[in-house]
Amino acid sequence: MKTNKRKFRRFWSSVGKVFLILISSALIVFISPKNETFKYDFQKNSFWEHENLISPFNITIYKTDNEFQEEKNAIVKNKKLYFDAQKGEFVSLPQEIQGLPLDYIIYIVKDTISYEIRIADITTPLELNEEVTEKNLQIQLNNISPIKESISKGDQIILTGEQIDETKYEALSIYKKEYEKQYASQKTKYKQILGQFILVSLALLAMLFFFKYIIPELYNDTKKILLILFVIILMVITTSLIIDINSQYIHIAPLCLTPILIRTFFDSRSSLYVFLVNIIIIGFSVPHSFEFVFYQLMVGMMVIISMEQLETRKDFFKTSLLVFLTYSIIYLALTLIQDADLSKINPYRFSYFAINAALTLLAFPLIYIFEKIFGYVSELSLLEYSDTNSKILRELSVKAPGTFQHCVQVANIAEELIHQIGGNALLARAGALHHDIGKTLKPLFYIENQHTGFNPHNEINNEESAQIITSHVVDGVKLAHKYKLPEPLIDFIRTHHGTSKTKYFYNKQKLEHPNLPIDENIFTYKGPKPFSRETAVVMMVDSVEAASRSMSNHSEKVISDLVDNIIDEQIKTNQFSNADITFKDISAIKQHLKLKLQAVYHTRIKYPVSN
Repeated sequence: MKTNKRKFRRFWSSVGKVFLILISSALIVFISPKNETFKYDFQKNSFWEHENLISPFNITIYKTDNEFQEEKNAIVKNKKLYFDAQKGEFVSLPQEIQGLPLDYIIYIVKDTISYEIRIADITTPLELNEEVTEKNLQIQLNNISPIKESISKGDQIILTGEQIDETKYEALSIYKKEYEKQYASQKTKYKQILGQFILVSLALLAMLFFFKYIIPELYNDTKKILLILFVIILMVITTSLIIDINSQYIHIAPLCLTPILIRTFFDSRSSLYVFLVNIIIIGFSVPHSFEFVFYQLMVGMMVIISMEQLETRKDFFKTSLLVFLTYSIIYLALTLIQDADLSKINPYRFSYFAINAALTLLAFPLIYIFEKIFGYVSELSLLEYSDTNSKILRELSVKAPGTFQHCVQVANIAEELIHQIGGNALLARAGALHHDIGKTLKPLFYIENQHTGFNPHNEINNEESAQIITSHVVDGVKLAHKYKLPEPLIDFIRTHHGTSKTKYFYNKQKLEHPNLPIDENIFTYKGPKPFSRETAVVMMVDSVEAASRSMSNHSEKVISDLVDNIIDEQIKTNQFSNADITFKDISAIKQHLKLKLQAVYHTRIKYPVSN
């Protein structure tokens, strides 16, 4: 029956996630730019990688003003020279043609007819006929065509593998503009929107299935899926706004915020996959999509690598600098490929890259906002909460020094165990450091803080003692809220005893009052039980480490029996029934915990003392 209910819940949980994907896909399509409908991507001086392109309409490529002027200057420079033949004996060439090659052609005007003659063949005196020369020059200038090239309907624009030179680039640009103008009808737009919705949905569903089978702990948490979808939609909105202003500013869009934000809360695998899906989705709607995706992919991978060494907030500035440098190097390389001339570099591009890099620093406030909205703690915050110089931990070390040392020991061991079985080791450490802060209020009631031999429990009955001991959980939660600790850390305070009993006072009550009924609620922690592998590990380490302190014999067998007995009792009372932890994990934890305690309590060699 329980199995059927579990399957039923999992089924509807999956349906809910798919519904979220479809809603997100519709929102992404709605906010994505709609002005880019041309299906081919091309760059000047690159090669046409698509099928042969046939023009469905006439294309006319006009000369630019510079090209028109250059042609005009060439005609003026090489204008035809017309001369009149003169009577008399030939002495020298006219001044206008002196220095020209002997095979240079000039024109002799006779009556109304002109004929060609080489300079080498001149035998009579000549005089420049300026009127005819100028008239002919004007005819040539007036006959300059403004059209550079014409492509008729049905003719080939470009072939597969052909290089996209200046003329081909202009023809493709004109074709793209006319295509969007003539074929972007309302009916076509609806088809395009449907197609885009299908593609975006497939990309997001592929991401969802990736999480389900590769990172199940992420898939099982709907709130994590919501955070990821929120980041993707945020980046789509940002890119759309920039394109609406001017598509040339596309490189200002700080898409590297995606891997930064995802890596801050999750692992590198999820960060890379979410980023890939994000740039693919945005690539549907941006100009020069291949170049765009290449830029983002290279920069994003460098960011993810840099995030692995992220330890303090100042490291974000290093990541920001890396973003700028990577963009710049890619731009220089692409310029060399496309133009083979660094003089054609656009300096404004570097300002776009600098703005992009600066915008990545928005990760600071965004991480804080996401922590508050979704209730997760970033690794940066966990590093801060792991600092034993924080106000709450300093107070614990002063008021309850024994408890503080216990918390540090539990944190060290729990962090190492989580590294062994998998999980968030930093979360386990931070949670373990704070799990007993409730003992700050009544430190002398806990044996680790009793250094004078006085035990206040001797002055009260067992029930009162049990109530004081169990109250440190409630007190800890109150202190955590006072110091504004995040919920994931407070979970360690709530769960580190689960629903177990204060065995010492419970057993003492049974021995001292065998005939009286026992109210077990008084001797039982209120829970909840651990519901993650991190909180489960801290429960085990806390119980074993505390018990080991009370032993006088720390032999290998004694430690082994202690670990087995305590953890087996926790399993018997179902303390781990809500946690994502397996018997294989527990077996590994036992083994490593025994080795760790043996290392802590190993017997030192007694050195001989000389007289």
